[in-house]
Amino acid sequence: MRLEELTWPEFERVRKKVKAVIIPVGSVEAHGRHLPLGTDVFAPVEIANRVDEKLKEKGVDVIVAPPVWYGHTFVLNVYPGTINISADALKAYVAEILREFAREGFRRLVLLNGHGGNHSPLVLASEEVAEEFDVEIWLINWWLDFREEILEVCSSQGHAGEDETSVILAIRPELVKMKEARGERRTRKVRVIRRDIGFELFPDGVNDDPRNASAEKGEAILGRVSERIAELLVEADEEGKGS
Repeated sequence: MRLEELTWPEFERVRKKVKAVIIPVGSVEAHGRHLPLGTDVFAPVEIANRVDEKLKEKGVDVIVAPPVWYGHTFVLNVYPGTINISADALKAYVAEILREFAREGFRRLVLLNGHGGNHSPLVLASEEVAEEFDVEIWLINWWLDFREEILEVCSSQGHAGEDETSVILAIRPELVKMKEARGERRTRKVRVIRRDIGFELFPDGVNDDPRNASAEKGEAILGRVSERIAELLVEADEEGKGS
């Protein structure tokens, strides 16, 4: 169920039976010349909604919270349209969101992350809140934690690459400009932090070849990832009943 669609009396009734809250977190940033700036939010929101539907079929209730749109995206801040939030600001903001859900009585909070630059701030926010409240916080980086499942569908992964492009083709095809899709995989042996490193590592805002992307691959990715997350939440719920 969607948090923003509930009235407060409805929320009061359902929160006692809800097993988890899923909070999508993303960023507004360049994703090549072919994908929309909101890619890193569109994907986790879609996955969260699919997890919700799958769990309903299994008799498990969750709440899907509104997404955190802005993220920490230092490297891609060299491109127009990227809205970079400092790591400290993101950490503080997400920690406050987690605290509020903890105060409302929820004990399993799932941060469903769609952007790599958010990882460290989200870990720190989660650790801070877990020290204060009796909560269990899950941090899921959907493209990373389910890399094995995704690579059964796609030949490669990368920023604005085959996997991300496929996902957006499946959920927001009208926003994808495949005629502009191009790129290559670039890596370095060590992490280099420099203000303009994004031009080198992400030419045109891409780090992979997106040309083999398809809506069919996107549907397969979304199906596999959402099913795995749903399975993990059901398993956690069953373990909780047994303890």
